[in-house]
Amino acid sequence: MTENIQPAEQPLPPCSIPASCKISFRDIPEDAEWKDKFISAVRDIVVTCGRVMDLSNLDGLTIGFDYDAALDSVDLGYESTLAKQYTNEGGLVGVGKSLRVRRDGAIQMHIVLKGSVLLDMALKDPECDEFWAAANILAHELGHVQAAGWFEAHSPGVMLAPHKTDWIWSSLRDAAHTIWEEYAACRLSALVSQGNIVTDSYVEGFGTSVSGALERARNAIKASRLHMDGGRVMVETSREIAMPFKMAAYLMGHLDGLEEDVAIEKRSPFTGELTDHFNELLIGLRDVWETRESWDGLASLDPIVDIIVNALRTAGLDVNLTSDPPGSSVSAPYRAETMPNGEADMVIIQMKQTLGMPI
Repeated sequence: MTENIQPAEQPLPPCSIPASCKISFRDIPEDAEWKDKFISAVRDIVVTCGRVMDLSNLDGLTIGFDYDAALDSVDLGYESTLAKQYTNEGGLVGVGKSLRVRRDGAIQMHIVLKGSVLLDMALKDPECDEFWAAANILAHELGHVQAAGWFEAHSPGVMLAPHKTDWIWSSLRDAAHTIWEEYAACRLSALVSQGNIVTDSYVEGFGTSVSGALERARNAIKASRLHMDGGRVMVETSREIAMPFKMAAYLMGHLDGLEEDVAIEKRSPFTGELTDHFNELLIGLRDVWETRESWDGLASLDPIVDIIVNALRTAGLDVNLTSDPPGSSVSAPYRAETMPNGEADMVIIQMKQTLGMPI
């Protein structure tokens, strides 16, 4: 006699979300037909992510249709003028924020999301790509929770502690950490997607940020020839370089999570002189991914800092990082690309150098 033995169903992994975590919905009209379906869809996706991600440090999730009010509603547990800021420039607008909060002496994560962006989750069939595009936004922010958990495990308290380096070095480490976190969150959440909508969105965001970035950075250096403010030129130039690096990290993490070819220069025609730096960034991000649970604070991201410094040098700004007094410094060597009148200015400078005249 032959028996038809069916494989036993594998039990679902337990959900890692703590019982203390609360999901709050703000500014939803009481008579909205889609209200119950929307809330149910959000809860289902959060619980599912909690089964495949470690979300044990999730303090809460706030979904608000007034995004600024939703951000304001979160108690950080400490004072900060920067924590709740979000991207809103150059055609790029943030719709989700992972906030570090202090609870009973420990650092946890609280997610805030713009409700209107997720609304399709309740109105579209799960077989539609649009449903999974919205679900990916939510999963991405939950990916930040797990990434923050890794950091707190190997370097507890560091993210809310004062930096031990000067402001130039610390600002570059902050930029490197932001870039890394977007890569990690995208890599963790990549499979919560379907079709090409998410990939295409990241390609578009990267293209928007990198188009003209080098020119904008060089214009900031040109302006510094007049204002002579080293701090200002550092901030303005690094901002123009760091943003396309951040947007590249979204795309790289997503594609690595899908195990697809990245080929960043093929994804956008605007990489230009920054192409080699993006390729270096991909290698660097993959390297720190492999060691993500054994870092020694932000110093473990210094390889990413070095890549940003190299890109700044391509733009025309030299950054010298040092722990020796008086600290790190910036300079902008004379180059045609960063002079107000280009080659004409360089001819004058070269003549003065030849004649031994002050520049």
